[in-house]
Amino acid sequence: MSKIVSYLAAFLICLLFTNDIVAQKRAKVEPFDFVGLSVFIDAGCAMPNQLTAGFYNGTNGNQNTIERILHSQMYGQNIWNNLVNQGLISPSAITDYNGLQIVEHANTEYTVALQLGLGLRYDFVKRFGMIARFDHIKLTAKGMFNLSAGAPSSILSNKNQYIPCGIYGTESRTYIDLGLFKSFFLNDSWRFVLDFGVNVNSTKVLSNDIEVGGVEYSILDVWGGNSPSYGMQAYDYYQSGIGYGFFITPCIEYVLPNAMGIDLGVSVYYTKINIPGYDKFTPQCNVFIRFLTNKF
Repeated sequence: MSKIVSYLAAFLICLLFTNDIVAQKRAKVEPFDFVGLSVFIDAGCAMPNQLTAGFYNGTNGNQNTIERILHSQMYGQNIWNNLVNQGLISPSAITDYNGLQIVEHANTEYTVALQLGLGLRYDFVKRFGMIARFDHIKLTAKGMFNLSAGAPSSILSNKNQYIPCGIYGTESRTYIDLGLFKSFFLNDSWRFVLDFGVNVNSTKVLSNDIEVGGVEYSILDVWGGNSPSYGMQAYDYYQSGIGYGFFITPCIEYVLPNAMGIDLGVSVYYTKINIPGYDKFTPQCNVFIRFLTNKF
């Protein structure tokens, strides 16, 4: 994250120097004002609140659970055989897949994700107007959990006592921001812009997987809450929802002489992400750069 901030700061410094050079070469003119409809695209880094990442940790009480897979007829025997063949568990200590035990659950967390979007802005008189913005984000949550190896630990370490396993989840989010904005000239080419309004978001769970002994298994509940077994019919899963909230976006805008602009901003949200069991209002933010044109 520090590297991203450094790159954005360097970009701003370059624009400031460019502005000084251009200002020296041209005569004094009135600041350009955007009027009417502008179109923009944006890209940046999404830093989601970590609350909803807990949906992917596989604990009992969540929609997707690890134990439903470990102790299932369909997958449990394969997992147990794989661990025995690799020498990770002893068949005398853990005699079958029903003996597989989680001794430490995962603390799943989101990684920083890429945000891409586009939108419309309409400038009225006195640098005031409306904005509509549409962004897409694909998020990944990661964590580690430990299975018991059924073996006593060595005197000075826990070597051979635990089997570390990975757990992952991915989701797709679409944000729709609808609101107003107000801009203020700082000088001929720089403006401070403040966007604010309401946010509507749509979230869809794409995957929830575990990795045990180097093999991946999906823990998505496609069995209606039952433990999967041979001959059981799988169902289409629906783990998604619509959320809502509010946003405020301060940004610095560099106005180019050809009816174009470049914005650097931070969108701060207080919004509800509708994921089962984790649908609470939480803060989160996105750092972005936006390119807009008023030239049609």
